[in-house]
Amino acid sequence: MYRIRPIFTKILSRTDVKHRMTIPMDSFNVFQIPQGKHSKRFVFIDMIDTGRPWSFRCSTRKKDVYPKPVFSSGWIKYVRRKGLGEGDKVSFFFVEKDGEEGLRFGVQAQKKLRLWGKDCWTTPF
Repeated sequence: MYRIRPIFTKILSRTDVKHRMTIPMDSFNVFQIPQGKHSKRFVFIDMIDTGRPWSFRCSTRKKDVYPKPVFSSGWIKYVRRKGLGEGDKVSFFFVEKDGEEGLRFGVQAQKKLRLWGKDCWTTPF
């Protein structure tokens, strides 16, 4: 059995789907980048696509007091595979599996649909 804890959910902007996804600063401490480095790769389990792994590089500015963290390498490939666009939603999670040690990261994409004047969310295929 899996236990899932949310890290953050974000409505995607134009920049998020065309170039790189900015990470909210209040969630950045989850992604531990070693001292003296400005990037690190993280593997995320696709929560919809039968646990498929996705690798995203989390990076920060090299010479700025404000780090402005982003997911870059690997992120746009995920966006294209899922057919995501501006206004769609993505959620990130901590995932624990019974019988296994340690935490994993999970990711789930949702497409925005407008039905009868209301926003609805569905998972992409």
